[in-house]
Amino acid sequence: MKKALNEFIHYLDVTAHVIKMAFMTIIEYPANIAGWMISNPLQFIMGFAIIKFVVESFGQINGWNYGQLAFLYGLSVISHALSMIFFVQGWFMGYFVIEGEFDRYLTRPLGVLYQFFFTNINIFGVTDLIPGILVFIYGCVKCSVSVNLLFILQVLIMLVGATLIRGGIYILLGSTSFHTGSAVDFGQYTQEIMDKTTMYPLSMYPESMQFILTYLIPVGWISFYPVSSLLGIEGRYNGMMIPFVTLAVGILVMLIAGAYFNTGLKKYESAGN
Repeated sequence: MKKALNEFIHYLDVTAHVIKMAFMTIIEYPANIAGWMISNPLQFIMGFAIIKFVVESFGQINGWNYGQLAFLYGLSVISHALSMIFFVQGWFMGYFVIEGEFDRYLTRPLGVLYQFFFTNINIFGVTDLIPGILVFIYGCVKCSVSVNLLFILQVLIMLVGATLIRGGIYILLGSTSFHTGSAVDFGQYTQEIMDKTTMYPLSMYPESMQFILTYLIPVGWISFYPVSSLLGIEGRYNGMMIPFVTLAVGILVMLIAGAYFNTGLKKYESAGN
């Protein structure tokens, strides 16, 4: 038990140093970070403006009003931002496989999967948090949400679970490169699908699609089901414990992804022909 605790503390210490170095790196190029600070928030603000236009023109979207959509959209963007910070490297795993970049990870006394993600933290993902937090706060105001300790706990638990679901999916897709030897990048396509299915009510899609996005590819648990619970919107799954289900689903997806990654790592052949 003491050994495990010491190892956990060691990993936290390494992560803190990596984050510090990442911040020091980006502040060396202030113009670059300024560009990201403008462009990244702008794309999400424009996306939300489109939702506002649709609601004002055609009324509610499948029973969801503008405030509820803002709440949903904001939390979805926040979990997206967190996944961009910690797990976006999964998009490019194929290039690491075919270029033999995993060689150095295998020679270090830290977990390979941990090294792959947490020694390449994407600090620029923080810029995605700005529009997400702003829209989420706006949604809370529009929905007259009572912010208390339980609500804050539910939101935090939901965001951890949602981020793990997104990250697990990135790992699963990236790990296919060990088996195919290909650097095909599924990340951008996957992100487009998740954006379309987490920033809007899942109930607007056909039941067959809802089934797939609930049980087979569980992106419905990223935002739709926990937000329905937090706002008390009638749905298939409701109740104060639903955000904790999101966490459980996230842990499960991450465990499956980790196992698949380790299976693929056994097939890793370095940078040979």
